[in-house]
Amino acid sequence: MYGKHWSDDELVARLYGVKPDDPHIRACTSCTQRWEVVRRRYENLRPAAVEVPEAFLAAQRHAIEARLGERRIPIRLALIPVTAAMLLAAGLLVLRPVQEKPPVAEPLSDSQLFDDVFTRVSATEPSSVGPIRSLFEEQK
Repeated sequence: MYGKHWSDDELVARLYGVKPDDPHIRACTSCTQRWEVVRRRYENLRPAAVEVPEAFLAAQRHAIEARLGERRIPIRLALIPVTAAMLLAAGLLVLRPVQEKPPVAEPLSDSQLFDDVFTRVSATEPSSVGPIRSLFEEQK
């Protein structure tokens, strides 16, 4: 026996001509039988060549030639929608409202920062409770 048994992937690779031939496939009866099964299934599944009537092909050629002979739209007319879209986009960019920059917070002193951090850390309930609590408060 030559080498190891071929896997299904290797048999399929051989079917499509990707895997080179190996003496094992001819010497091993198990691999040879599996190869024949794969090859027969492929042959059965492959579509048979379909005869296309000459009249059908001639009709297609005639239709293509007729469309090629049709009058085409001049390039200037074809560019009108593109130009309009570009002008509209430019106008929207120019006329969009100017976004104001958010105000810059004044820097905190060390004592203010410590007080703020201490207040947040010393809270007895998590910060996620606040929004839920507001759902149950009475509206005035």
